[in-house]
Amino acid sequence: MKTIIQVHKEGKYFVATDIITSVADQGLTEEEAIANLKKGLEEHYKILMELSPKNRKTTLLDIEVEKYAQASRALG
Repeated sequence: MKTIIQVHKEGKYFVATDIITSVADQGLTEEEAIANLKKGLEEHYKILMELSPKNRKTTLLDIEVEKYAQASRALG
């Protein structure tokens, strides 16, 4: 699964935020913040799956948004 994240620095910490879910985490390095965000997102989706109604079909949808991310980087 791919998602869209933003990373910025706040004081001595880097903050990584998933712009789809607004889940965020931090770390002393950009890499640590992203690794912590990944763990947080895994837990987020695990909980969503546990809470979803069992009598409804749940499936994953794979979409491609890389071309939009590349276009937005060209604008920024």
